[in-house]
Amino acid sequence: MINLLFAGNYKVFDGLLISLLSITKHTTSPLSVYVLSMDLTELNESCKPISMEQIEYLQNMLKETNKESTITLINTKELFTQKLGQSKNLKTHFTPYTMLRLLIDDIDGLPDKLLYLDTDTICNNNIEELFNIDISNYELACVKDVYNWASPSRWLTKNYFNAGVLLINLNKCKETKLFEKARYLVNHKKMLYVDQDALNKSVKYKLMLPVKFNSKDKYYKEIVIHHFCNVRQNGNFFKRIKPWDVELVKTKMNAYDNLLDEYVKRKNNLKVS
Repeated sequence: MINLLFAGNYKVFDGLLISLLSITKHTTSPLSVYVLSMDLTELNESCKPISMEQIEYLQNMLKETNKESTITLINTKELFTQKLGQSKNLKTHFTPYTMLRLLIDDIDGLPDKLLYLDTDTICNNNIEELFNIDISNYELACVKDVYNWASPSRWLTKNYFNAGVLLINLNKCKETKLFEKARYLVNHKKMLYVDQDALNKSVKYKLMLPVKFNSKDKYYKEIVIHHFCNVRQNGNFFKRIKPWDVELVKTKMNAYDNLLDEYVKRKNNLKVS
């Protein structure tokens, strides 16, 4: 069983659909997917949760590949309010949903080993290569972030990593209180990259992985996870491309044409809000 973790509001459905489609394209192993979400419309009207209708659609899609696959929606509103509701970083250019991964040590029922993925990721090879890495002696495994030059944490932290792809040893994290320490930081200190900076400052035992497990720019065939956080249109620093920007992705790289054609077909046929 491959355990996957995502987080976000209703707007991440397209990213979830593409990411999970790409994973099932490269592995037929059963997936246990956990999605953290919440209603936070009192903070911002766009902070609506992922709907059960959306989750049910994804569940049916996963079972087309393996009938043992499951997807579970976890409402983190009460826990978020309790643990992060007074954070100094609630209103930044990032959504509060990026902080939900900092709550996983207090969520019952999660497996000991989890692969957290941002929803702007595409799997390009069998994800088992990443998930099966031994992290018994580590809190997490991650890939160095060669971008985000503006973050002071990047220059003050050895092997500053990108938090969009994290292979997590939850038992070890509970033992070291990694997420508890990270929550303290995001609650009391303004930070540029919020939870990513907090995790970088708090982690003690991290395994650095090759860039192919969180590749953030050009396509090459060895990529396992292609993370569209730094893929840009015509090199323009201010115009990032996301996987659901189908025509832009096809113009930039043609590696995902079949995947994105299937995404478009499914989007045109499905009737979920």
